[in-house]
Amino acid sequence: MTGPAEGKLGLDATVYLVSSGEKIELEDSFVCIHVKGYSRARVTHLDIEHDILDNLIPPKRGRFHDIKGVGGGIEIRLEGTKGIKYQGRRLKPQSILIRCPTLNEILSPGQSTRTWVGGKFGGIYIGFRKPEIERMERVAKDRFGIFSK
Repeated sequence: MTGPAEGKLGLDATVYLVSSGEKIELEDSFVCIHVKGYSRARVTHLDIEHDILDNLIPPKRGRFHDIKGVGGGIEIRLEGTKGIKYQGRRLKPQSILIRCPTLNEILSPGQSTRTWVGGKFGGIYIGFRKPEIERMERVAKDRFGIFSK
């Protein structure tokens, strides 16, 4: 995990892997809005950091996934992912659930999009489309006083 850095705006979020209807919390995860122009970000995006995510979407790889706003956060639907081992259990996650009400300012409950989810060392990132990027930058400005460069 890369963790906090300039322009990475940490959110109070809880991350879960959803497998066979069961939610498994990813302890010590870090979720942030990474604002364009800070810490080498070329575009504003959402980072979800936890080492186990490298096994779902390998670093420097990625694909388009459906992302849906749910009450109190967002859900990334996973397609074609392999099974992983986490805390001594074999899992085949169908989705990643991120509980953080702030994310509903970016993607409202019931709203969905299909966008790029890429792997990075220590986690994944979501490269939202322009309307969601504009909403993320508005959150960064209004809540954190950070403007994209």
